[in-house]
Amino acid sequence: MSSRELAASRLLDSIVEILDIPQSYYEKARRRYESLGEWLHRDESTIARFDPAVYPQGSFRYGTVIRPLMKKEEYDLDLVSQVALTKDSVTQAQLKELVGCEIKAYATAKGVKAPVEEKKRCWRLDYADEVAFHMDILPAIPNDESVRRTLVSAGAQAEFTRFVLAITDTRHAHFDEICSDWLSSNPKGFAKWFESRMRFVAERRLRELVQARIYASVDDVPPYTWKTPLQQSIQILKRHRDVMFKANPEVKPISMIITTLSAEAYDGETSLFDAITNILDGMLDHVNDGFPRVRNPVNRAEDFADQWSKDSRLEKNFRAWHGQARADIDQISRATDKDILDRHLRTGFDAIVEDDLLRELVNSSTGEAARVITAAPAVIRTAPRPWGPSA
Repeated sequence: MSSRELAASRLLDSIVEILDIPQSYYEKARRRYESLGEWLHRDESTIARFDPAVYPQGSFRYGTVIRPLMKKEEYDLDLVSQVALTKDSVTQAQLKELVGCEIKAYATAKGVKAPVEEKKRCWRLDYADEVAFHMDILPAIPNDESVRRTLVSAGAQAEFTRFVLAITDTRHAHFDEICSDWLSSNPKGFAKWFESRMRFVAERRLRELVQARIYASVDDVPPYTWKTPLQQSIQILKRHRDVMFKANPEVKPISMIITTLSAEAYDGETSLFDAITNILDGMLDHVNDGFPRVRNPVNRAEDFADQWSKDSRLEKNFRAWHGQARADIDQISRATDKDILDRHLRTGFDAIVEDDLLRELVNSSTGEAARVITAAPAVIRTAPRPWGPSA
């Protein structure tokens, strides 16, 4: 790796430090969902006999959480509340009410002032202490073996399908009836797939944490401590997305698409600069022309981009963001002026980086040919904005 690429990686590392949340936040989130799990198992619990399990999904599970762009924003902690019931023994409405009653009782017992809010698929519990979290808790039961076999026959890896769930949704036509066609989800399977995309790179850090006796075994090390180039690339790309769509967040590319495409394109790079440039180079290769546009890797029949066909702005905005992200990362790697680089980082990433790092990158770029990302567009900040109100 050239001195310029090393300097670019150091600068990107410094951006991650700005975006990343303290490990104590992850620990606080863990204590909160473990507390809820303990509540569901208490003697008085109406669902304790169904062996409820509470575990995280989404960015807290993947280790890709970033600080909110706006101070008033809360952290999203997405959870699953899995109950050992079957589709022929309970309706979606009954399951949701069972879990919801316990969550409401928990909120009262813990002094949570905000009322528990019912969403289409989950229950939302808001905390208002020194770290503002809201927990979205998804009621779920294990799905049928027939569903797992169908996923495997469609090409999903069997090791990931064993976690597939049936979930509640108030919009379902048979929400109030015993039925077999519940919606399926597999958050734990997706997390296992995501971890498999970076585990080889993380192995050294996992062994170090075990040797330091911080964890008993590598299997005990939570993914948020891995800090791989894949996780860090996703954090940077999510921040770039948030800045670009600050005025219109409702039509920004969703994190699940960014996370999935980044993991698909990641090829085990050990430097952050190499990882993010390779991800941006290869991301569009995993967007299909037909259904599914962005395939769920653990359920080939699920399309994470299903909303693109319903709102034409969404795909346009994704492609506009991708082009801008490539251009902005390329600009970082080719910077030859410290002040311009500083403005670029503030504008594109809302990041203020120390002067020493800016100088290091600029000095390393002087007299050295810049690497150009394949087909990277020029900076397009003055281009028409399909994500705006006039779209």
